[in-house]
Amino acid sequence: MAQSLFNEVIEYSDGTPATASQLAKDVATFLRWTSEPEHDDRKRMFIKALGMFTFLAVLAYYLKRHKFTVLKSRKIQFKPKN
Repeated sequence: MAQSLFNEVIEYSDGTPATASQLAKDVATFLRWTSEPEHDDRKRMFIKALGMFTFLAVLAYYLKRHKFTVLKSRKIQFKPKN
């Protein structure tokens, strides 16, 4: 099979050298990006879920440390009837 990618076929605007290995990397990255169109949606959902779970963890810690201390420090005494 003939070589498909050649050196310096394209010019990058940021000055990246246009070698065959760089072009192959760019093609592979593009193919992966086109094969997973829902990737950006999943990443956005993960960031939202991480924020929500962080908020819930802080809320649970606050409730455990400050609101339930009254219940944890309460003593129950048994006084039998005479």
